[in-house]
Amino acid sequence: MNKLELSPRLAAIAALVPEGARLADVGTDHAYLPVRLLLDGGIASAVATDVNEGPLQRGRETAERYGVRTILFRRCDGLADVRADEVDTVAIAGMGGDLIARILAAAPWTKQAHLILQPMTAQEDLRRWLLENGYRIAKETLAQEGKKLYVILSATGGSSTPYTPGELWAGRQTQGEDSPHRLAYLTDLIRRRRRALEGMERGSAPDPAALAAERALIDELEATKETWKTWQR
Repeated sequence: MNKLELSPRLAAIAALVPEGARLADVGTDHAYLPVRLLLDGGIASAVATDVNEGPLQRGRETAERYGVRTILFRRCDGLADVRADEVDTVAIAGMGGDLIARILAAAPWTKQAHLILQPMTAQEDLRRWLLENGYRIAKETLAQEGKKLYVILSATGGSSTPYTPGELWAGRQTQGEDSPHRLAYLTDLIRRRRRALEGMERGSAPDPAALAAERALIDELEATKETWKTWQR
């Protein structure tokens, strides 16, 4: 039997799962993440959930193919049918940031869990929601598949110093952290914010305050990029 190989995105998520974790994989789809972690002996148990039956069936087929019989598959919305005493680590990947926030809001016990979150969109909205609702972002990492970069957040309950607008958009990293994709991420983010600014300026009645805020955001992101380049020399 061939070894189950994870995509770079899922491999980066797997690397953040603590040894011996009791994992909930929300929106599991093919269940590649829990199956691989159980095969490696990296986690103690796994619950895989999805709101639709199709992905759960694909997950069961993956587990059967690799001889993994200990995953609990549950059809539910987010964490609705997962108990706080069953898991200590929650992975939510491949969804929009707003949906991830909604799932967490419906399960406040996740403040006592280790969270690994991979939003496909609205990363800045998810960061803001976490910080405003009693969570602390402990670490961020980036994974690349093809030309696309994926943001992965590691979070838990707690508080942190307020984020600047640029940190809400680009995340917070410090000197010495290894992130080979950080410069490309910042460059792309600046490009997209400049495009947004141009669209605002071409509007029929541009809001001066909104324009000023967008320009200030771009300036901060540019400064962050230059600082990161200096750190990497």
